[in-house]
Amino acid sequence: MPNELWIAGAGSGKTHKIITEAIEVIEAGGRVLVVTYTTNNQAELRARFVELYGASSERFVVKGLFSFYLEDMVRPYQSEVFPDRIATISFTENNPHLIAGTTYYIDGRAEKLEDGTINSLYYLTSCKTQAYSGLLAKLATLIAKLSKDASAKRLKEIYQRVFFDEVQDLVGWDYDVIKSLNKVMVDSICCVGDFRQTIYTTTFGHKAPQTPQQKIDYFVGKMRFVKHSMPKNRRCIQEICDLSDTIHPGLYDKTISGVEQVPDEISHHHGIFIVKQSQVSDYLSAFQPQVLRWSSTTGTGYLPSDLRCYTFGSCKGLGFGRVLVILPDKHLKFVGGNVKVFDKDKTDESRNKLYVAITRARYSLAILVEDKKVKGLPYPVWDGARAAAFEA
Repeated sequence: MPNELWIAGAGSGKTHKIITEAIEVIEAGGRVLVVTYTTNNQAELRARFVELYGASSERFVVKGLFSFYLEDMVRPYQSEVFPDRIATISFTENNPHLIAGTTYYIDGRAEKLEDGTINSLYYLTSCKTQAYSGLLAKLATLIAKLSKDASAKRLKEIYQRVFFDEVQDLVGWDYDVIKSLNKVMVDSICCVGDFRQTIYTTTFGHKAPQTPQQKIDYFVGKMRFVKHSMPKNRRCIQEICDLSDTIHPGLYDKTISGVEQVPDEISHHHGIFIVKQSQVSDYLSAFQPQVLRWSSTTGTGYLPSDLRCYTFGSCKGLGFGRVLVILPDKHLKFVGGNVKVFDKDKTDESRNKLYVAITRARYSLAILVEDKKVKGLPYPVWDGARAAAFEA
């Protein structure tokens, strides 16, 4: 079977898919590597494997993206460019070659020296033992080219299946790395992710692919991956799925809820609601929803100081029975019917964070709104007095 790309929507069970397929390979005598970006996801994969397999296994290997680059793509064949062992990674969110606070480059940091050889100060710190995280994928691509894909050939001998999880967070040179692996490992790579949930990026710079459509086209058009969809959402009721589908119209299959029944104790309050800011304390007391907000300072004037909240970025990968979201004005305008509000954004970050926040809710999604802005929104306004009477 050719290499695969699985578009796994929120709540679709992508982790379960990875683990169950990995177990099949292991039980057949093979080894599996799973590469993912965040440390939280690495821990989740290991825990879920033990849960389903019953024990840990040396045949199931989980690595962070940068560790994978260093340990499997760079270090085994680094002699192609650098003689001294690269010991570790220097993590940097910004271009390390720019003078801080400017767009000017530091002298002596060009990729190649005047004689045409590779400049170690471009990829490595001055001690030459640490590689810049944002340039690791580019270095891995360079080594793959110079070594005639030796890294990919080595991996093929070690692992029978390689999963790249959260591929929506990959950009630019990350795709060149997968391209180099794809030439050798023609039937053992599975990439899984949801481009609607791109919040992090693995590096700086503007090398394509960057947008969701560019990334999908790279997989399917350039690398000939077979694309599959996982549109079933096992977390959210259909009403919440329908709202989430409006955020990225026309790009993905319709989401089908896998929640077949709302529990009796939830049935009196499920769906999407508007909650007036003046009634937030009553709503929190009545339903104890998980509060999600744009930033850590949103709502500090009226939320309890000891209330545990998540931001739209930090809640990724989580799910809750009831959710109360505090939306910025742009998101609120979208919910109110302005479908073009994101059209002039340079990136999909704002749109994607709204999708992530909405799809954390299983049974009820409450949208907190200033009292004066409630009118005209297309969802029922929570009647606190009536709910209090029902509870009594």
